[in-house]
Amino acid sequence: MWVVLCAVADFVIAAVAVGAVVAKQSRKALPAMYDLNDAVDFVADRLPPEDAALLTYDDVRQVLLWHLEFLQREGIASYAADQPRAENLVVVSDDKPLGYLLGKVDDSEMDLTDEQIAAILDREREYYRRIGAFGPVVR
Repeated sequence: MWVVLCAVADFVIAAVAVGAVVAKQSRKALPAMYDLNDAVDFVADRLPPEDAALLTYDDVRQVLLWHLEFLQREGIASYAADQPRAENLVVVSDDKPLGYLLGKVDDSEMDLTDEQIAAILDREREYYRRIGAFGPVVR
């Protein structure tokens, strides 16, 4: 009788402990995982026809890599999937990454217009929404 009672008590304690951990983990938001190959395909396939006719997948990849470099410098992105989230809110205006990318393009051999870079960034925002990387709108 005591053996059965102890087994039931052990099961109840274990179930409560596991349930508490599962409930705590379910409230935590999963980090958005950015896959560069997926992002390049997503962005390139959704560019306006006039831009898609002039841009290669390599052009899109390079702009996205520079944008990731910018986001990492700003403390928004990380290559580590298990890096703890920052407690403070990081806000970057829309014109700051565009200015950074325009400077990178000017320093490179690439022949991209401002409008093409903006089109790439617009489609990348759609990709970010798709993977759940955007937080609430800041006003």
